[in-house]
Amino acid sequence: MTSLTLESRAKINIFLHVLGKRADGFHELYTLFAPIGISDTITVTKSGKFEITCTNPDIPTDERNIVSKVKKILAEYGIKTNHTVDIVKRIPDGGGLGGGSSNGAVYLKAVLELENVEMPLEEQVRIMAQVGSDTAFFLYDQPMTGEGRGEILTPYGNLPEAYVLLVNPAVHVSTAQVFTSGNLQLTDRAEVNRIPHIAKFDEYSKVLYNGLEPAVLPFYPEVAKAKETVMRSGADFALMSGSGATVFGLFRDFDRAQHALSEIAGANPHWKCFLTKLL
Repeated sequence: MTSLTLESRAKINIFLHVLGKRADGFHELYTLFAPIGISDTITVTKSGKFEITCTNPDIPTDERNIVSKVKKILAEYGIKTNHTVDIVKRIPDGGGLGGGSSNGAVYLKAVLELENVEMPLEEQVRIMAQVGSDTAFFLYDQPMTGEGRGEILTPYGNLPEAYVLLVNPAVHVSTAQVFTSGNLQLTDRAEVNRIPHIAKFDEYSKVLYNGLEPAVLPFYPEVAKAKETVMRSGADFALMSGSGATVFGLFRDFDRAQHALSEIAGANPHWKCFLTKLL
């Protein structure tokens, strides 16, 4: 095999609690990652050199790309890394959907398969934790809770079925700026321990939460408008994903979600809108 094409899925955060700042400068988190149907497509091909191409010209293809960072670590393991990595982008950049992190994890999987390298999943997780806080989640294909920086993962079990309307208001939110803004809403550990497990669709109302919203919505009016628009469209629930700028609405009914998509996209042609579902 000389080439491998894989889907690189996005995620949303059903809840995201910030527990406080750690001694190493990062924040202690408790979050629920949920994979969704929207994805990039990544093709990794054996080549004489390492090169990244991307259909989105705003995505860096140099050492700033997470794929390049993973490549550097793999080379330290003595694994061959002369590949071309072609990324067809659909996940909005800087949208709180984990697009770059997902690309890095999928690249790792592809290289291991192409080069016939057997590596324990625990070691893959350690590699991904070196390049980002949510990156290790994308080695899995199921809902996971994330603790620590987001890299300490535990399977959550199946989530109730829901259609997911994604609305990205075409603004870029810097994750680093959000976490250093001083406007984070902190959650007490005891409160986190009382979060119920979601078994039915209506129970999303008991857990949906994002402690980063106070650091984003007042300073990015378009994100606040997007969330309000999704709620008015008939979504059962709405929340900002990750550090933004994407807002998602959860719908029980597909036809209602489809109608909301048409209305929002028609009224806001510069926004990026997608309809998908939880996986």
